[in-house]
Amino acid sequence: MNKIQKIGIIGSGKMGSDIFNYLSDYNFDIVWYTRNPEHKMTLRETFEKKIKRQLKHGIIDQNIFDLRNNYKITHELSDFSSCDLIIESIIEDQTVKTEFFNTLERIAKPSCILVSNSSSILPSVYSQDLNRKNRVAGIHFFYPLAIKNITELIFSDSTDDITKESIKLFLESVNRFYIEQDEKNAFILNRFLLEIQIKAFKLTKSYNLDFKQLDEIAKHVIPDFGLFEMMDHVGHNTMYNSILNYSLMDTDKRKYQPLLNELSCRISNEKHTTKLFYHYQDSNVIIDKEVQQIIRNILEEYSKELLLKYSNDFVINLYAFKKALGEFCGIMLK
Repeated sequence: MNKIQKIGIIGSGKMGSDIFNYLSDYNFDIVWYTRNPEHKMTLRETFEKKIKRQLKHGIIDQNIFDLRNNYKITHELSDFSSCDLIIESIIEDQTVKTEFFNTLERIAKPSCILVSNSSSILPSVYSQDLNRKNRVAGIHFFYPLAIKNITELIFSDSTDDITKESIKLFLESVNRFYIEQDEKNAFILNRFLLEIQIKAFKLTKSYNLDFKQLDEIAKHVIPDFGLFEMMDHVGHNTMYNSILNYSLMDTDKRKYQPLLNELSCRISNEKHTTKLFYHYQDSNVIIDKEVQQIIRNILEEYSKELLLKYSNDFVINLYAFKKALGEFCGIMLK
């Protein structure tokens, strides 16, 4: 089994930056890729300020400072040639990811493990053209890593045992709680939440509520974030692509269409104006307490039904799944 010592991170957006910042608190040798040469300097300056501040306040010693000061921030993929693990965190686009993995296989050493932080694309998809499918997996972190201590670990049928054990040891070494999945129950946390979001979308129509009103009621069930607020935060294009990918894993594809239609409409209109779910004047209408309780009860009961359905449909550790849901969105199910 190969010990993971040198890690490459691809992507300098919100998620890629969060992965880098989290892993930089551990004693790995890190290479971080951004495609923009100018952005590289900004990332370097920001990180140097951080570690200088840590050294000044005694958070790290000189040896750790020297290690982290040597982290390489680059716009050249060739700098990943000696990495033990490469984590891809770029746009949620199947074609782009597949092309990146094809390039990485040519660059990386034979023992290197290639993983994607994708939230909806299966390892067998972005590794379809690779010779080393056995060294590929999905590691789906949740934002922000420092708060959301849950990771979905996704293996394809091609992933070998050495790769599986190496990744598990890596996640344990950085104090991550994870749930192991195959490609049948992959992305089970987001898929569970999406079912509740679809139900909530129907409730806005049935009870003539705006999205913020529904979110306020739903926070009694999903306390960590609003169901529609989360879609604005993730981005409508990303949500749309992810839902399409989840629908491919489900026999009942029709249930996704109303929400896909809503997102498609908003994406089209965003070319001309901001069309966030929360982009409207707050409603002054006070929702009747009885109606609020009805909706709350509907969502609570539906969550319990989903848990039973998922435990029947998928091979999962129910205790770990409930714990993971709590870490992910705050929902507590008995």
